[in-house]
Amino acid sequence: MLPRVETIDAFWHMKRTARAPVKPVYEAIEMPRNSPAGFITAFFATVMGFSLIWHIWWLAILNFLAAVIVVLIAGWSIEREEEISAAEIAQMEAGPVR
Repeated sequence: MLPRVETIDAFWHMKRTARAPVKPVYEAIEMPRNSPAGFITAFFATVMGFSLIWHIWWLAILNFLAAVIVVLIAGWSIEREEEISAAEIAQMEAGPVR
């Protein structure tokens, strides 16, 4: 929810008029899960690059196929996102409990 802005500097105006800011309303959001696919693909691509420079063709082909397989597996994975509830978001925005 976007804040309602009535003046040029809404925060300064709220401090001057002693109005308390409106408590935000949070909604659940979907976030991507952590995945090692990028790191693994980069590793195979780096080894493939070195093997192409030194003309080690069998290693270049092997690493190319491995990188393609990792990309395909990561692309067809079903569970790539997780939902963060509104309560968790409110707790994170409130800051650490002291």
